[in-house]
Amino acid sequence: MIRPRKWWVGLPVLAILFTIVATSDVEKIEKDLGDRVRAALDKSPGAIEGARVVVDGRDVRLSGVVLSPAAVAQAVRTVELQEGVRAVADVTTPPPSAQPFAFSLERKGKTLALSGNAPVPGERAPVRAAAAGKGLELSDSSVSALGAPKNYVALASYCVALLDAIGDGRVSVSDAALTVTGSAASFDGYDRAAAALREPPEGVSVKAAEIAPPRVSPFVWSAAKSGEAVSLFGYAPSEKTRETLVAEAAGLGAASDQTRVAGGAPGDFAVAASAALRALDQLASGKASISDGVVSIEGAGKTNIAAPAVEASLRSALPKSFRLGEVSVAAGAISPFVFTARKQEDKLSLAGYAPDAAARARIVQQAERDFGAVDDGLAIADGAPKGFAEAASAALRALSRLDIGVAALSDRSLAFEGAAYNAKAQFDIRARLSRELPEGYENAARLGLATTTDEIPPTRLYAALAEKAAKGLTFGADNRIAEASLPVIDALAFVLLRSPGAAVDIVGRFSGAVSQAEDEAIGLRRAEAVRNYLIEAGVEAARLSASGAAAAVPIGRGGAG
Repeated sequence: MIRPRKWWVGLPVLAILFTIVATSDVEKIEKDLGDRVRAALDKSPGAIEGARVVVDGRDVRLSGVVLSPAAVAQAVRTVELQEGVRAVADVTTPPPSAQPFAFSLERKGKTLALSGNAPVPGERAPVRAAAAGKGLELSDSSVSALGAPKNYVALASYCVALLDAIGDGRVSVSDAALTVTGSAASFDGYDRAAAALREPPEGVSVKAAEIAPPRVSPFVWSAAKSGEAVSLFGYAPSEKTRETLVAEAAGLGAASDQTRVAGGAPGDFAVAASAALRALDQLASGKASISDGVVSIEGAGKTNIAAPAVEASLRSALPKSFRLGEVSVAAGAISPFVFTARKQEDKLSLAGYAPDAAARARIVQQAERDFGAVDDGLAIADGAPKGFAEAASAALRALSRLDIGVAALSDRSLAFEGAAYNAKAQFDIRARLSRELPEGYENAARLGLATTTDEIPPTRLYAALAEKAAKGLTFGADNRIAEASLPVIDALAFVLLRSPGAAVDIVGRFSGAVSQAEDEAIGLRRAEAVRNYLIEAGVEAARLSASGAAAAVPIGRGGAG
């Protein structure tokens, strides 16, 4: 049924349909128009940074940062010519003024990221080219701004070169101040970066540079001393530490430095190296070295310095993170070079030094031959003056003719004192010392006489004489008493001086001549030599008689031979 009065009921539905269709058409038009405008702007990439297109119907609104006013004007005209565009609203703004103008370049692997402020993209192309020339890919997230330095391209290229040398790191520039951080991958790169930082672009100052040097393992360092020269080798953990150690080495002598800065040093390295230098100062020549946490030292000590002293001082000075390795230090020369021989109660004590093992053996052998029991306290050392061993030998010969005494040799000066058995020996010892000491040696002899108040009774005389004569007497070809037997004859005289009134017959025995008569004659001459010496030593002549024999006649009651 047709009801004409009800036609208006369908109008709302129809209006909705028209609205949907109209809205859909507008959105399509705006999208199409926006796409065409953006495509047109893409043809002018250097016109607007951060370009934004807003389409309202057939009206277009452009915003963003103007990079090139001329390019923006051309872009606006291009947009206006797009079909369907009714009006273009240009609300673009000029780049902001950056104060300070700051930017950074950061390298990670082969990627170089540019951030912060930058001039218009056209002026960044040389930076991208500089990065590509180093095999690096530039990632640009910088924002255009006014206020870039006139030498921006040179400055940015300089930063690229720095990061090419260092490796991973960051270079930041704020106006004319530059800061650098990073870890050098190689010594070559570290050196190139250091050289570049010494010559920054004109008008730019290096505010801070914290570039970690390459790591090394093991971390080694050494100081070698030869005469008045000290040479440093190896690595130091920082430039400051290196300079400090060079200054300390200069206190030991003329210092030359061949160290370089490196990473990987153990903790407290500077303390350990300083302690090593102080220990090296105790050596006349040698080497102190560090390998990671171990300190070693070798060489020869200065005068009067031996290995234990060097080891003790170095060990006590090392920080806890270090330990002492090999210590191979020869004792230094001794000054004054001393030798002491002390005779007391038929026993000899030796102390001091001998110049070498052979000299020491000769001295000890002589002492054992002449004195019997020897308390040997001699050490071997350097520093003996020429003729020292010969002087020590002369002192021992003189000491063997004393009852008690001491010979003290200090460099070229001999102090000799004690009690001689008799006045003849006293005089003879002084004369022989002056004659036998090497040239240049001084002799200060203070000799007294052994006391004879302790008398020997006749009943003990034989035993006393036998004890002193146990070594026997030797004679020269002229039948004179040999020098080696002077201590024996002096001791025999001392026994007789302590037994006044006792008569002694001295019998000399010899064998080997062509006849018994000749043997007896030689024996007699030797007995007379002994008698004459004893008389000169103070024994009364009337108490002594001499005879020769072909058969051995030992010293006994009323006889000596």
